[in-house]
Amino acid sequence: MAAIVFDAYGTLFDVGALVATATELVGDASDAQEICRTWRSKQLDYAWNSLLMNRFMDFDKATEAALKFALRDASVDEGRMSTLVPSLLEAHDRLPLFDDVRSTLEALGEHHKLLILSNGTFRALQTLTNAQGILFSLDYILSTEPIRTYKPTRAAYQIVLDTLTCDKADVVFVSSNHWDVTGAKAFGFKTYWCNRTGQVADPIPPQPDGVMASLADLTKLL
Repeated sequence: MAAIVFDAYGTLFDVGALVATATELVGDASDAQEICRTWRSKQLDYAWNSLLMNRFMDFDKATEAALKFALRDASVDEGRMSTLVPSLLEAHDRLPLFDDVRSTLEALGEHHKLLILSNGTFRALQTLTNAQGILFSLDYILSTEPIRTYKPTRAAYQIVLDTLTCDKADVVFVSSNHWDVTGAKAFGFKTYWCNRTGQVADPIPPQPDGVMASLADLTKLL
């Protein structure tokens, strides 16, 4: 029985849905899209940079700091920040599932152990999975937070092996983030890239074992 490990943000949970919420709050779709793009980019920058500087910042703190930067970068005044920041952070805790997630988990759960491995905090992951009703569809929810690291470090992927007491060959890793499948493949997992939006693949090896346009395709690839 293979264990299937999913990334959370952008793979199971639709980070892009934040644009609609941001549009309602800031009143301009173009500004909202740019705010969300900057927010996601800086979120990862702050997380990874904190690791490189040996000044670990958990993902909740990186998320809030990145949001504040994105809003200021969009020239949002400080008075509005006090309303926008908590509203957008709450939306980040309530991200919807992609349409292909629930049915895929149901189909795969009959024959495989299902896990999440995410850079998100336990608090955020438990809130997300509970809010969307998939908490009990998963055998394990794993966060890199307890060992104060982030994917794509090797230590992050080792959490799966330590939890399951299994070999690398027993694990299939799935993510919509190419850097994540590259990291998991370099660690030794079989990997599939969920490329819903037709992105260009990063040229840095190793490449994933397979590419799919929907998580629903995973049942055919295993």
